[in-house]
Amino acid sequence: MSERRSPGVQWAHALPGAALGGAFSLLAAIVPYAIFGPAFLAGGVVAVILYRRHIKDRLPSAGAGAQIGAASGGFGFLFFAIPAIATLVYRPDELRQGMLDNLAQYVGRGYDPQKIQQVQDLLKSPQGLNFFVAFVLFILFLMFVVGSSIGGALYAAWARKRAQR
Repeated sequence: MSERRSPGVQWAHALPGAALGGAFSLLAAIVPYAIFGPAFLAGGVVAVILYRRHIKDRLPSAGAGAQIGAASGGFGFLFFAIPAIATLVYRPDELRQGMLDNLAQYVGRGYDPQKIQQVQDLLKSPQGLNFFVAFVLFILFLMFVVGSSIGGALYAAWARKRAQR
């Protein structure tokens, strides 16, 4: 396989794979504890693997792998955020009740009941629910994009090193 430097990411070939990598990372997050990192790394890896299948004569650099992985994380986040925001807009009472029910379980697990009550009071207002959903979405955005970017960069670097042997 040739090791010519790629002039940059060919996004027409990268975006379909990035979308599939994002969907894969979202599905992989269902596995217990995978949401803490491996699911997002795997999404970036899948995106770069699919990109390499289209660009056979070039190996993406680690930087290009990071860009493709970040796009994969962006797609994965979008696939999660759209239904979450739709639920917030069209069924806020059900979303609120689900969150309140989950919070009530934390008291039995040893968390401070006063702090749990404060969070429950915050969620009872529309502004509090909106803030909480926005905060969770922001954290998930960072996890998706950074994790997938790292996965894409690591795989691209590994593939280059392997091709040099």
